[in-house]
Amino acid sequence: MVARIVERVERVSISPRQGHPVHEYPEEPLKEVHESPYRSIYGFSEEEFRIVTIVHFKEQLTRERLDRSE
Repeated sequence: MVARIVERVERVSISPRQGHPVHEYPEEPLKEVHESPYRSIYGFSEEEFRIVTIVHFKEQLTRERLDRSE
């Protein structure tokens, strides 16, 4: 499972615009990709790609999960 998540994140890091907006927090400049049963939430700019959190589909994505990694 970890290898699949790493592979998915590596693929999206090459083309980060391919992810989906995070529906719980549309005001945040974040995207997500899925590798069932997990969601990888990330942010990016021209200079940087960073994973904010990885969360199971059944878990609630809280603001604290997004804020603690800044």
